Order: sequence, then C-alpha cells, then structure tokens
Amino acid sequence: MDNIILGFLMIQGSTIYELRQFIKKNLSTVSSDSTGSIQAGINKLLKKEWITYEERVEGGINKKTYFITEAGKNHFRENISTPMLYKEKNMELSKLFFQGFADSSEHEKFVSRYIDELEKNLHHLEAIKASIGQRNDFGPVFINKLKEAGGATEFLTEDGLKSIAFFQYATLDLGIAKIKFEIEWFREFQATLK
Repeated sequence: MDNIILGFLMIQGSTIYELRQFIKKNLSTVSSDSTGSIQAGINKLLKKEWITYEERVEGGINKKTYFITEAGKNHFRENISTPMLYKEKNMELSKLFFQGFADSSEHEKFVSRYIDELEKNLHHLEAIKASIGQRNDFGPVFINKLKEAGGATEFLTEDGLKSIAFFQYATLDLGIAKIKFEIEWFREFQATLK
C-alpha cells in the first residue's frame, strides 16, 4: 500500500477519498481499496515523515490533503528501483488445490464460476483501457493542472509523463494478458473435467 500511496502522491496531492477512488478505478486487481487499509498506510507514511498534509474546511467538513515529502520521494524512487519479486500469492487458489475433496459433480461448475469471475475482471480492465483513449497525449494545459495539484513537479514534464504513462499502460496490458491466459488455461482445464 505504501508504494501505491506514494506513487499517487508523486502525481498529485490527494485526500483519502481521492486515493480510494484511484485505487478502486485503476488498481483494484493489485490492492485493496478499503478505507482502513489506506488509512493504515497513511498513518505509517506520516510517522516516517514520507508524507505530510494540509487541512482545510470545505462545506463545513474538515478535509486533509496529503502530499509527498522530499524524504518520501527519495524512498519511493529507491524502492521502485529495486527488482520486482515474483509474488503470486492468491489464497483463493487453495480452493483449487483442495477441490478434490469437493463433490465431483460440482467441479465443472466451480471452474465455470471462476472463468466468469475472470471474464468480469477482464471486462473491467478492458474498460479502463478503452477509457484512456490516446496514450501519451500530454499538452501544456494538462501538465500545468498536474503541477497545480501538488505532485512531484520535477517529474511532471512531457517526457517525464510519457515515461510514467508508458509503465502504467504496460502494467494494465500485463494485467489483461495475464487474465486472458488464465481464462484460456481454465477453459482447457474445464475440458479435462468433462
């Protein structure tokens, strides 16, 4: 959660609500979007002084907007520079692993429901991809709006945004490819059950 919060704050200052909406829309297959998880991450980052906040009253409601600090930027950049580890821990796979204990008449339905779940997630990611439109279209107005939003302005140049977007789009494309692979694998597996 730390990297997700820090990464979003590199782009713009944000409230917890905005962070939650960003995670829900863009990273639901990567992370929980629960307010509790986000709040725990925020508290941890505040203690480490990797983020700070400004309070304001808006419509009678006290709002906090969080911003990344220089120490937070340094930590974030150092962290994302380390190699990724393969982590495909999905506790739900234990259901497949132990499926032999289930009634054999339910096996095909079990796999079919999972394929439906995968297809639902695939449609979600494809909708995100379709909503993006033109990739790498970063004009001066867009860049200035981002800079005004309180992110790490030194990275918010046209070239910087193209680099950021390139890897964010690649992550989306990878997610789509992985789900497509899994759908195909489970369809072939389902055929062995018949």
